[in-house]
Amino acid sequence: MKHLKIEDQKAYFAKGENWIVVTDMTKEDLLNLAHAAIEDEDFETDTYDEVALPNPAHRIIYQQINGQLTELHNRRVAFKEEVRNIYKDAYNKYCLE
Repeated sequence: MKHLKIEDQKAYFAKGENWIVVTDMTKEDLLNLAHAAIEDEDFETDTYDEVALPNPAHRIIYQQINGQLTELHNRRVAFKEEVRNIYKDAYNKYCLE
């Protein structure tokens, strides 16, 4: 499923079934996108294209968010393992006491 797209010289993100302009993104929207990047096997975004985004604000926001979410998606297995290990260590520490 596509979560970020560039269309009609604007950058959009998916919010449920709707596409919202990236300049209207809230921190909750960003957290939802990060969660999707970790959990969704079919997480997809349009490739950043400076020419397709003449608005500098859209360019900066899309480039940064797309880069971070793509990296998070690509590292999702390692990220999940790190989280599991953190909780496993804490669980073992407090259960053994």
